[in-house]
Amino acid sequence: MELADEAVVFLDDALLILDKPPGLPVHATLDPDRDHLVRAAARWLERRGLDAAHLGLGHRLDVGTSGLVAMGRRPDVTARLTAQFAERTVQKVYMALTSRLDPLPAGALEVRNHLGASKDRHGIPVIAVRSGGDRAWTTLRVVRTSVQAVLWRAELHTGRRHQIRAHLTGLGMPIAGDVDYGTSLPAARPMLHAAQLTFAHPVSGESLHFSSRLPLDFRVAAARLGIDWMATGEP
Repeated sequence: MELADEAVVFLDDALLILDKPPGLPVHATLDPDRDHLVRAAARWLERRGLDAAHLGLGHRLDVGTSGLVAMGRRPDVTARLTAQFAERTVQKVYMALTSRLDPLPAGALEVRNHLGASKDRHGIPVIAVRSGGDRAWTTLRVVRTSVQAVLWRAELHTGRRHQIRAHLTGLGMPIAGDVDYGTSLPAARPMLHAAQLTFAHPVSGESLHFSSRLPLDFRVAAARLGIDWMATGEP
């Protein structure tokens, strides 16, 4: 696929910030013919006569997740960017659409546990574990509700595999369209969107903040479940 100009959120000599569409892997997979975000970004840069030889991911999103991805355009920049994510100095905010289970929290809900690979016979990939695993911390806030569904704002303080997906499933409210976690709400893909990134520029140190509007398929899914996304005040 070819990236639209609108998918490029920020570009300078050091950084490239993209708004990833759902369904596109961020990096190469076992299938050499399958397109991915880094390759598509390189083509976008090359068409404009810009250097694309050293693009590197600062972090990753699941294939089905849409939203903001930060890349370095030089190896030293990518290394500094990756270090910020590893050191948890990057603020990462996601939007998630889930089934509803009452009672819902009135304020912030702090989910802190350890996550590890599951051996569940139903095939759920990641679950909370009592021993081992990696420490995981998510702050959840209800943004909007309907009879069937909840729109959440999820801030990641750690970056574990499937962290938001596992935490919401652990609360009994798996993400719409997330068949790996047994959702009761059908959708074309897991309705999870990386909506905001805030971090220091790896070269200048300037504080940068980026936001991404909910994509069309997410807005349509929310509307079908009775959630007025325009009233949320979110991107």
